[in-house]
Amino acid sequence: MDKDELLERYEALGEDDDFLAAKPLFEAEIQRREQSGTGLHGLADAQLLRQYGYLLNCHGRITIRRAIEQYQRSIDLGGDDDQVQYMWTGAKATLDEAGDAVTRYRERADAAPGDTRELRFLAHAYLAAKDFAAARGVIDAGLALAPGDAVLTEHRSVVKAHEGDVDGALADWRRAHELYSENFGPIYSSAFLLEREGRLAEAIEAWRHILDYATEHGWELTAAWPRQEIQRLQAQLGNRKDPSG
Repeated sequence: MDKDELLERYEALGEDDDFLAAKPLFEAEIQRREQSGTGLHGLADAQLLRQYGYLLNCHGRITIRRAIEQYQRSIDLGGDDDQVQYMWTGAKATLDEAGDAVTRYRERADAAPGDTRELRFLAHAYLAAKDFAAARGVIDAGLALAPGDAVLTEHRSVVKAHEGDVDGALADWRRAHELYSENFGPIYSSAFLLEREGRLAEAIEAWRHILDYATEHGWELTAAWPRQEIQRLQAQLGNRKDPSG
């Protein structure tokens, strides 16, 4: 079979052998055309790249579907830790199925009134579904029960960022990290928002906080990304100060 037939089979059946056979064929053809005298150009090459991209897209969706199955198996076996619930929701959202997560955690929250943990899961599901108004309602209800809840405070910061309340979001992320100092998710989120707002020096400081913590604990792999981001942002900041450079 040629690469297009393998792609068609993989899309329909999801068999790994078809993906593993198609991928090198696409890559070899792309490389051959890139190294030709004219390089990649024209509609035929555009279609080739589109089809290769679609092959990878199919592979990603099929792989995520398998991840969801494994998360569910973990849950079914009693692995009811918070992280697997959030991972299941995140994977469902990637496939545009966050509505399933909302339904699941709405039912769980209704069955356990006043349970802050269930409200965390439901708020996270609404955020994954981009229903920020519903998420805000759940978060406010949860924080009324547990004002110092780190997770709900972090969730509220996402809503505030969506609403354009940058300083409010940053304050909540800072508070969430203070409440649970081992969770650096709020610091990463702060760095991303600060960069989007053009506040590069502050973004660098957020990354530096992550880098310092990772370095102190000897986590070289964790330190690699913040180190790269600091270098990238410092270069941008330097160019801003010296446009001629």
